[in-house]
Amino acid sequence: MKNILLFTVVLICFTCKAQQQIIPLETKGWPVEGTYYKDLNDELLPYIGTWKGTFDNKTFIITFTKYKDYNSMGNYYKDRLIGKYKMLDNNGTQLYSTYSLTDDKAKVSSLGFVPNTNRNKILLLFKDLCRDGQMNIYFENAQKTLIHWRYFVNQTLITDDTGCSPNNEMPKGDFTLTKQ
Repeated sequence: MKNILLFTVVLICFTCKAQQQIIPLETKGWPVEGTYYKDLNDELLPYIGTWKGTFDNKTFIITFTKYKDYNSMGNYYKDRLIGKYKMLDNNGTQLYSTYSLTDDKAKVSSLGFVPNTNRNKILLLFKDLCRDGQMNIYFENAQKTLIHWRYFVNQTLITDDTGCSPNNEMPKGDFTLTKQ
């Protein structure tokens, strides 16, 4: 009888999973272990899609999608924007592209909304082998068809550029992207 009771208790422990707590993405404070910070209010939705702009006589195209990211250090999930992009020269020849990367290897991902901006400005992180930086993006019009892009380089000194593509860099400074 003890064995049956013990077996039943063990079986219940293994078959019952704790429910993952789902809370709104914009919730402030330190991440809570086991929580899913979900875009319940579709605040990321207007950013999702393909955007195009001109920078230094080149065409920059980036596609934002929503991605459920797992943070292994904090043991939580969070909806993020990820960006895959390509750069074309003034003749339309592709200089580089990250569209073939898997979502978990995307070089552009959102960190969250910039505080004190009514959640209309998103902070993005760019990271690759040779350089990294941050971008702020926000809508320039009420129709949400124009995004203002501002890129800041975090790293300017490259001590070992082995494997770095000379053209694979994010457009620096300010410019406007139009939704396609």
